[in-house]
Amino acid sequence: MGLTKSNPKTSEPDWATAYRGVNKVPFYLHNIDDKVTNEVRALLEEYSKIPPAEVLKHTIIGRLQRGESYMDVGCFLGQDIRRLVFDGAISDRLYAVDIVDHWNLGFEMFRDRDRLSAQYIESNLLDTSPRLQELRGSINVVSITHVLHQWGWDDQVKALEQLVRLSSSNAMIVGFQVGTIGAKEQPITELARSAAYWHDPASFHTMWEQVSRQTGTVWACTAVLKTWDEIGWNPSDVEYLGPDARVIQWVAERGK
Repeated sequence: MGLTKSNPKTSEPDWATAYRGVNKVPFYLHNIDDKVTNEVRALLEEYSKIPPAEVLKHTIIGRLQRGESYMDVGCFLGQDIRRLVFDGAISDRLYAVDIVDHWNLGFEMFRDRDRLSAQYIESNLLDTSPRLQELRGSINVVSITHVLHQWGWDDQVKALEQLVRLSSSNAMIVGFQVGTIGAKEQPITELARSAAYWHDPASFHTMWEQVSRQTGTVWACTAVLKTWDEIGWNPSDVEYLGPDARVIQWVAERGK
């Protein structure tokens, strides 16, 4: 979700289309059977009504069950939104946002085109669409996952400022992304086509303080680094990220 030019036929950024049809890269997994956890299986079998033979969080859900609004930024297929619906969220109060449109593919995977009322918005978070602007001040819970770590500090601040504008007065913004032991800017490489800033909890808190000042709002942010084992990922799948790479999970709650 950066400022990179998009391919007009697919909406995907040019750097992403360069990998189309390529599987000889470190982040491509040839087999994902072990990723089908019991929770994933329950979602596919019970929500999507997919037969078992074909199938290889509490504060937020409480708010959504009461009818509050939710936005998933970087939604991909919409799997997280479907999990929330499966757990009792009201789907017509849910919004899905991504710069790459895989929404129809999500309908094919989960077989719920006639049941899911969540609204999909194709938009670049750093250059928001008119539809996103219409929602300013109305979103109660925002989730942004695997997005911020692709940008440098300044663009991360810009993205969070956009989310602040979308948020209601009692909003909560949650997320996770690649972090690191000792915050640092990551260099441009063959895999990472632009410089990016990876956080530790201290730097992430500092960034939210900057966002608060620049938007005239007050946010309380907590963040924690987790190892790949702690979040249930196979460390060998992400060795290419380096020995200091971790996942940073965070919650920011609006004070005013």
